Formats: sequence, structure tokens, C-alpha cells
Amino acid sequence: MTAIATVPGLRRARLEARLVAFVVDSVVLLSFTLVLLAVAGLQLLIASDFGKEDPPDSSFYAILAIVMAVIPLWLAFNVVLCRWRGQTVGKYVADIKVVREDGQPLGLRTSLVRFLLLHPLLFHPFLALLWLLTAAVVTSLTVSAAVLAVTLALVFVSLAAPFLATGAVLLDGKRRALHDRVTGTTVVPASTPERPPQPAA
Repeated sequence: MTAIATVPGLRRARLEARLVAFVVDSVVLLSFTLVLLAVAGLQLLIASDFGKEDPPDSSFYAILAIVMAVIPLWLAFNVVLCRWRGQTVGKYVADIKVVREDGQPLGLRTSLVRFLLLHPLLFHPFLALLWLLTAAVVTSLTVSAAVLAVTLALVFVSLAAPFLATGAVLLDGKRRALHDRVTGTTVVPASTPERPPQPAA
């Protein structure tokens, strides 16, 4: 990533606001996952004629595909939101947003890279089981110990990422997590405070 000039006096979002945003986004993620699981269960129910006959093998593969689609769909949803508004749903509720260090909005590439760099919304504890499922499926197809090690590492990272991000924000003078520092972004209040009245000359 190329270096980005920092705007002097750029206000940073408080850690408390970022934690509120994370909690709200976690609720959205859980709801998002449950909706897709409901879709997977419904297609199985329909394929079995509502339990009257054994469902075909293809319906189980469809369930697996729907469940494994949670992660890329969740990633795409948040990347587009951050590109469009600089906010996830949680950041909108917490009234904070992501901008570049020069105060400009994020590009699509920056938004994508930011999420891939151990962002706790992509590497989330709720998604640890899905990463584990991915590990099982990929390993069964490749029979590779290296692939298994990588995917199991993703499970561990999903459990640790929120704590790593919080620690990085606390230790950084500009309240940036790792994904902020690498991509040259920062989280700021979304509402611009009114300027205090100037004294009469």
C-alpha cells in the first residue's frame, strides 16, 4: 500500500464506539447466518417432500454450499457498505465511519484488503465453525496436511482476532487496528461537530 498523508488534527473514534459497532455487527452477522441456515433447511425440507421421502444427495451438497457461502457473502456485503458509506451497520449505529488517513473515502480495493487483514468482522468467533467446516471439506478434497493446518489456523484467528484488534487499538496512539495501519485508514466520528462561535472582532 502506498503511503497516505495524514490530515493534521483528524479526530479518532473512541474505543467504546468501536466496541458498540462490533456488538451490533455481531448481531447482524448472527441474523445473516441464521437466515442462510433457514434457507438451507427449507430446501432440504422441500427436497424431501416435507419429510415424506428421503432427500437426494444433491440436497445435502446444496446445504453445504449455502453454509459455506456465508463467509464470502458476508465479506462482500461489508466491503460494499464500507466502499459506499464508510460504515458497516454497526458503525452506522455507533455514528462512526472509516476513512483514509487523508480524510478521503475508501476505494473498493482498500475496503477489501482492510477486511482480509484479520478484521474481526471477517475473522469472527461466530464464523469459527464455518472456517472449521471449510477446513474439513477442503481437507477431504485435497488430502493435504498443509491445507488442514492453514484452515485450522483460520479457526484460531477467528477466535483471537477481536482481542488482537482491541489490543492494537489500545496500544496505537491513533487508535488504529492492524488492518487500519496497513491500509492507511482510520475510524473517525461520522458526525462533524459544529464549530464553536468565533468571538466578535
